[in-house]
Amino acid sequence: MAILLLSKNLIASSAFFEQDPDSTGAHGLTPDILHAQRSLPSAIDAERRLLHAILLSESRLTQLQKLGILRRVSEMGGNEHCRDLHAQILSGQSSDDSPLLHFVAKLARHAPWVSANDVAVLRTYGVDDELILEVVATTALGQMFCTLSNGLFPSEVSRAFPAIPDPGDLVETAGPYLGARARPAEESQSYAFLKEEYGFIPNLYVVQGLKPNFVEAETYALERIIRYENVLSRIQKEYILLAVSAANLNTYCISMGGQIISILGGASLEECDQIVEDHRQSQISPADKALLEETRKLAALSQQLGCSFEAEQLRAYGFTQPQIIEAVVVSSLANFLNTLQAGLGTVPDFPPRRVLSPKDLYPFAGKSRPIPDAAVPEDPDAELVRRVQAGDVEAFEELVRRHSRRVFGTLAGLIRNMDDARDVTQDVFLKAFEHIGSFQGRSKFSTWLISIAVNTGRQLLRDRKPLEPLEEGDDEGFRPRQIQSWADNPEQLLAASQRNELVRAAVLRLPEKYRIVVLLRDIEQLSTGEVASALDLSIPALKARLLRGRLMLRESLAPHFITRGQREP
Repeated sequence: MAILLLSKNLIASSAFFEQDPDSTGAHGLTPDILHAQRSLPSAIDAERRLLHAILLSESRLTQLQKLGILRRVSEMGGNEHCRDLHAQILSGQSSDDSPLLHFVAKLARHAPWVSANDVAVLRTYGVDDELILEVVATTALGQMFCTLSNGLFPSEVSRAFPAIPDPGDLVETAGPYLGARARPAEESQSYAFLKEEYGFIPNLYVVQGLKPNFVEAETYALERIIRYENVLSRIQKEYILLAVSAANLNTYCISMGGQIISILGGASLEECDQIVEDHRQSQISPADKALLEETRKLAALSQQLGCSFEAEQLRAYGFTQPQIIEAVVVSSLANFLNTLQAGLGTVPDFPPRRVLSPKDLYPFAGKSRPIPDAAVPEDPDAELVRRVQAGDVEAFEELVRRHSRRVFGTLAGLIRNMDDARDVTQDVFLKAFEHIGSFQGRSKFSTWLISIAVNTGRQLLRDRKPLEPLEEGDDEGFRPRQIQSWADNPEQLLAASQRNELVRAAVLRLPEKYRIVVLLRDIEQLSTGEVASALDLSIPALKARLLRGRLMLRESLAPHFITRGQREP
């Protein structure tokens, strides 16, 4: 009871913190953290609302259980500042080694690996949907506290991570993990805000229908921290949410974030994909790249890599102290939302453009992994690129002469319209010229150029989508039937010109995702590594897609190249 009274007094109003700077917060928001945010009263207000909804409102979890969860989260994050605070409050209490805290430890330390199987284990101990929701939300709030501490006082954070079992292989299980489908009233303030902000109710909030006060507090935090333009712009804050979510391997939140940014008029969806992949290669400003470089370090998974937030790096780019503080606050909210989604297993609201997996955990560590079947040769265009970057326009004209045929051929096969292909070819070289200053030679220039061509061509196809679907037919159910060997009898073969025309027509009939890999690999003769790089695919994914495309192509051409006796009745 004493803990509850202290907590209620502590968060009664933000004015309390200013009047009583020596008090200690029982639930993690200590006066030093709050005083560091004094320039952002709206952030303090949002954090207060979350605290009250999750930790102090009536619930199935006891106050001691909630404090135990917060302590476990701080232990998993190696945050001694928060851990020691909770340890003092829980002095004399035995350490609970329950299945509930095992779940909390995995969610806090290895959120992307949490699956429906983990939730099923809790159910065997009688834990129902409402209790699971409370546990996940409390864990998410603990991550938020730790992020604030890591960002506002990085020099005081000592990361001593406890030894816990390796999460093992990533288990793909369908969500959401909660079976209940209770929803707050449609006319609720939170739903009205979400509909106004996004045009629909995101699944992340639908699945929390059992606790409408949670949804109210979370939407209030979105409004006060993200929607209000305090010192950072709305787009900058959305960039932070996107980058931190990418560092946490959270497919749901990057899918949502990319859509929001494109709607707000920030980066395009393709550029958002590049921010997710490597923000340093994106077209955003150098200052925003520095902002994402530092805020990514505050991601829950990045903290385990020993990354430390460096405010000085941001000051070097002209960011003010209030802007730096708000960047930390937005990062803490990103970790909160990522943890919440991972624990609840919320499914994306629309098909994700990019699905993250553990292989994406170390995107900047060390050199690029080698291509298994070939060594990357020296780029023959390197000298011309350097001259163009130094201002030599004639050198770019030489690059156009070298690569125009391949770019046009790729676009003609992808778009399947010669006039459009000519127009888009000009657009591709214009984009390349505009952005060649950011080309750093991590891939061959030709690969970089083809990736621009593919992305530009695909965008044209997306714009056409109501009239011309990208995926013709149900290719996912494709199974090759004509598997006989093609005859070598010259009498059965067509003339070379006829054969070439048949092959070309068959390639153009392939679904877009298979057509482009066959075009680049088999017709344009790019290496496996170059095609994978241009299409942003892993080598195994590219090979699987190429094999499927070749089989579909073979099936289409089989009637022309097998002998009459070999054909099926």
